[in-house]
Amino acid sequence: MEWRVSMKLTNMRQITSNYSQNDLVNDWLGQKKPETVRAYRQDLESLTEWAPDAVETIVTADSGTANRVVARYKSHMVSMKLAPATINRRLAAIRSLVSLAKLFGLCQHDISIANVRSQAYRDTRGPGRDAVVRMVEATSHPRDRALLVLLYNNALRRGEAVAMNIGDVEFDRQTITITGKGRRESEQLTVSSQTLHALLGWIRCHPNPVMEAPLFVSLDNRSRGKRLTGRSAARIVRSAAKKAGTSATPHGLRHTAITEALEATDGDVRAVRRYSRHAKLDTLLIYDDSRQDMHGQIAKTISIG
Repeated sequence: MEWRVSMKLTNMRQITSNYSQNDLVNDWLGQKKPETVRAYRQDLESLTEWAPDAVETIVTADSGTANRVVARYKSHMVSMKLAPATINRRLAAIRSLVSLAKLFGLCQHDISIANVRSQAYRDTRGPGRDAVVRMVEATSHPRDRALLVLLYNNALRRGEAVAMNIGDVEFDRQTITITGKGRRESEQLTVSSQTLHALLGWIRCHPNPVMEAPLFVSLDNRSRGKRLTGRSAARIVRSAAKKAGTSATPHGLRHTAITEALEATDGDVRAVRRYSRHAKLDTLLIYDDSRQDMHGQIAKTISIG
């Protein structure tokens, strides 16, 4: 599949006599998974909004200049108080683009600016099961209810949910097919009857209920029928949470689902790992420690004064 840049890039000069920045970015995006292209494009848009000539400078300047530009961009993002995950994702996008440019013989340097440090999974609690139930009950539209139920019941990431097509739901086999984070091959997950019921309720009023259509689509007049974006999914979750008198994000629903799974299995992290599909068992141990509040328990045991 060929990708075409539609970014807000200005001054897109030629890198060589027959190869432009547009060509480089298109070749770079063409190596990414379809469901991640939008996010990578937005990362580059953020860079060029900060400095319109940044891409050209980072690719064509000498190593010192290129790395100084990226270091300043990193400082800018820190000053804007962006989340460490956002900053590091944008830095990774820049490093990846320059790496491809180097492979193509367009430059001889790498970007060596390090990521910012972050405390992984600082809050793994999520809104809690009762709050999620209230969110679903407060949501009347079948699409939004189906999205909430799917995200929570199967601990899906929002990108996994919005990338699904209608054909990825198999009612006879009670399964869904998703492409997990960091994976190129799809995987099949068994789902509950409650999840299938919510999905069926939405598909029955879907504006284009054919197998190859996106499962979740926009209903806005301007983009009606187009695949729902991750940002739109997050807005739906936030809106439902507000109606229920709480606050939540899509990943917060995933946090709650995983915490509830650990409770239901009495902390069987290996079993829950198959449910959460975490690459590392250590990540689930963080969830389990948070669930049991091990810090609080030990602090009460050894406290003085």
